[in-house]
Parts: sequence; structure tokens; C-alpha cells
Amino acid sequence: MARYRTSGRLDDQVLQDGDRGFRGIDSYQEATSLEPGFVQTSENMRLIGDLAEVRKGIDFLAGSVTLTYNAGTEQVFASTLFSDPATGVEFVVVACRTKAIIWNDANASGIIIDYPGGELVATADGASFVQSLEKLILFRGKNKTPLEWDGDYSSPTNFLVKANGSPGAGRIQCPNTDYGVFFRNRLIIPQPTDSNYTVLMSDLLDTDNYYAADSQFRINKGSADFLVSFYPYQEDQLIVFMRNSIHMINNIATTSAANTYEITRQHGCVARKSIAQSGPQTFFLSDNGVIVLSPGTDPAKGLGVAISKISGETIPMTRPIQDKFDEVNYKYAHLSTGVVHDNKYYLAVPTSSSQIPNSIFVFDLLSSSWISASDSYPAMAGSLAFHVDDWVICSHGSNPTRRRLFACNDTGWYLMEENSIDDSGRKIGSTSESGTTAIAGKLITRSFTFGDINVKSWKRGQLGANTVNADAFNIKVNTLDPDSSTTVLSHTADGTEEALFRFGTGRTRGYGAEVEINVTAGRPSFRHVSLEAIGVGANARREIA
Repeated sequence: MARYRTSGRLDDQVLQDGDRGFRGIDSYQEATSLEPGFVQTSENMRLIGDLAEVRKGIDFLAGSVTLTYNAGTEQVFASTLFSDPATGVEFVVVACRTKAIIWNDANASGIIIDYPGGELVATADGASFVQSLEKLILFRGKNKTPLEWDGDYSSPTNFLVKANGSPGAGRIQCPNTDYGVFFRNRLIIPQPTDSNYTVLMSDLLDTDNYYAADSQFRINKGSADFLVSFYPYQEDQLIVFMRNSIHMINNIATTSAANTYEITRQHGCVARKSIAQSGPQTFFLSDNGVIVLSPGTDPAKGLGVAISKISGETIPMTRPIQDKFDEVNYKYAHLSTGVVHDNKYYLAVPTSSSQIPNSIFVFDLLSSSWISASDSYPAMAGSLAFHVDDWVICSHGSNPTRRRLFACNDTGWYLMEENSIDDSGRKIGSTSESGTTAIAGKLITRSFTFGDINVKSWKRGQLGANTVNADAFNIKVNTLDPDSSTTVLSHTADGTEEALFRFGTGRTRGYGAEVEINVTAGRPSFRHVSLEAIGVGANARREIA
């Protein structure tokens, strides 16, 4: 039965509130109205299973490759995963100016695959890879013929200029282009002569021949729109992403029976590489933030019929972090890259004045919440900001079933979510650890008010944390109306600890208060947090269970 305690003029009413765990970020709503477990700020952090912990670091992997890094010459221009269909062995492959590198993760070394004499890759080519069965094709834009490698890494031969042979009557050769996908035994590319609108599909199991009569699909031609990318969906469906609309091509296994329909014109895709899938859901970057395509039923086929159509969500997935996402530099947002790994959607975008995807936003698919907004990293070669040009998911280490996340950029390739520090100052050809940097994590809770609009006198708080030797963090209490910020505790662990840290609040006053945690070393994790205050006012009352 509920009891009531009344505070008279001489009584102090103790108020207490807190969060027993941390679920996600909501910086869009007023901090005083957030649900328990949601935080205002999470930077370089992971909110997993109600724990808040500092993200893992990045590990540079290209140091043993004997190339000299020179911006504009020997650097990385494209990256991909290559999987041997016969053995299942996986490799990270990168395209440099005069050669490609097949990264052998098992012994941390690179296999050099040269290009034919006189053939080069440059930034302007917009290069990209696609694997077609056992072969690897390197597209080099509309002005250069694609290169092709036979996939034999045990006795590696050079890339060759793609030989198209004689396509035959009514067919065309594989044209020059800058990207494509291999799906349902067809190589699918934009038609270069009409690349704004036309999707071109190869013959079955033949990347050299295209039957012009029934393998070209013109999407929304004549509109103020243009083709951005396409992405395999389920069975034999292909999602076509335009700049201002999204479409579907059905039955691509039999192109003569294929048909198209419009999914939505409310959203279009900004960045080709931002597209990623998790089960039936497809994520991509639009002008309004991250949009998810989800399956639904076709009303024309009646209720209870199997899923047959997909639609775009009206509200962007980024709405809870819209204020953070407003920092995206949309002039260069077309360079953004996304991937789904370990039940998380990672999106690298350029923020502020950056012209490269330097900030990583992380969405947890299990909790349906953003858990970092955003991750930042130390400088790489020549003070160039760390960024992600391509994501690659590849097996790692001695266990071939353990697939890990790699980030590739023009300075090399990196293993993500590794160790408790970041590699820094690295580049291709750098064989020594040139530098490491502690990961600076930041967490700011919601504003605690106890549902009381009056000013409180803040007294004390406590934080549950797990630390190991040399982990270091400090705690601030920030008050609202009047505003103040006070550092109330600094701690460096001298061993493994699972502790409850109690701290005073500096005798501050305010309508609300939040706890700010700044990690300066290591990877401590935090379980719960609470604050206590004394209500100000002679007639304050509080219900207690």
C-alpha cells in the first residue's frame, strides 16, 4: 500500500532516481522527458545488454605489404571480399595504382597481383570490384576496360584486360562501367550509354554477353531522377535505387518475364555504398537520414498471403539522433558507406567540413536503437583523418568461421573492434607500430528531475562500473536551470574491479541534473547510475512504494 510522506518547513525530502541499464540514444527529445535507459550522448561507446562500454579499437593490417604510400599513386582505390568457391577461403582484396593485393589473413601477408602493362587505376576511375563465380572483375569507370583475375591465388597470375570475344547477333559486349553486382548467375551493371536510367543484365553464367532485346530495364526514364545503385533482395528480386525514388525488378532469373514496379518516391538514395541488408530489411542513406525498406503484404492478393512487396518507412531511422545527424556534410554524403555486421548497422559519413566519411554511426538491430553517435578515430598517414571508403566482412585468424569487420581506405586496411586502443599514424609500407591512441568514450545520461518542476539541491550519486588495470574515467554532474558543470570524481583502476562508485555533487542546485562520464583510458563498462537530491520547498511531497 502506498504511503505518503509530507515535508514540513524543517524537513528535507530525499529524492532519488536513476537508470538500471543503458538501452540507446535519444538526443532528439528533451533530455528531461527521455525514457529510463536512454541517454543523450554516446560517443565511442557501445550500449549492449544494458551495459555501456567503450568501443574496441582499430588494428592496422597492411604494414607487411612492401608498397610505398604516395597519395595519388600507390594507395588503395577499391576493396572487396574474395571467396574461393572451391575451398571457402576468404581474402580481403584491395586495388592500388599498378597492382592488386590479396590479403592473406592467416599469415598476415599480401599476395601481389599485377595489372597488365600500362593499365592503371586512379581516383577518377571510381573503381570497384565484383566477384563472378571464381573470377574477380575490377571496374574502372566508363573510360577504361574492366580488368579480370582468374581467382587462382595458389599460383597467381596477373589481372588481364577483360576479353569479351564475339558476342553474337543481338548481343553486346560487357561495357565499361564503375560498379555492378553478380546475382542469380548474372552480372548486373548500369548501361553506360544510358546509365542514368538503364539496368543491364548479362546472359546466364556469362559476364561477357548481354542480350539487348530483353536484358535492359529502363527505370523512371524521362523524370528528374537518375540511377544510383541496385541491390539483390530475396529470391530473384532486385532493388533499384534512384536518386529520388526506389524501384523493384522481379523475375530476373528469366529476363523475358521480368517486370518492374515502384516501391516509393518519398525517398531516394544518396550514397551507393550506404546500402546494406539484414534479413528482409534494407538500409540506405537518403536526404532525410537513414531509411529502412521493410516487407509487407500485397493487398491485391488478400490477407494472410506471403510477403510480396516492400515499402519505405515514413519516419527516418535517424530521427532519435537527428541533431547529431544534422552534422553530416551532405555535399560529400555520396561517399558514405554502410554495412551490417554482428547485428549492427555501421554507417560512415562525412561530418562538419570533412570531405571523407570520418564519423561512424552505429545502430543495434537487436535493441532497435542507435548506440553510438558517433565513433571518431585518430589520424592516419600524413595527418589524414581516419575514414572508411569500403567495409569488408571477412574470416579472420585461425578460425575460418569467425568473420570480422574490416575497414578499408586509401592508406590501407584495418581490423575493426579489436584491442583496447587505436592504431594511429599508419599507412601502407609502415612496418612498425608508429603510434597508438587511447579511445575517448563519452556518455551523458538523461536529465533526472523526479517529475518535479521545482529546483532541487543535488547531494550525491553512484555509478556501477567494471574496470581493469589502468582504466581511467571521470564523472561530471551537469545541472539544468541554473546550468552548471562540476567534475565530482576521477578514477584510475589499479586492478580488476566491479565496484560501486559513490560521489558528491558539489552542493549544486538546479531543476534537473545529468551524469556525464568521460573515459580517458582503457575500456571500462558501466552498469547503472543514480542521483539523489533534496526537494526545495516547504510543501514538497513524494509518493513512495
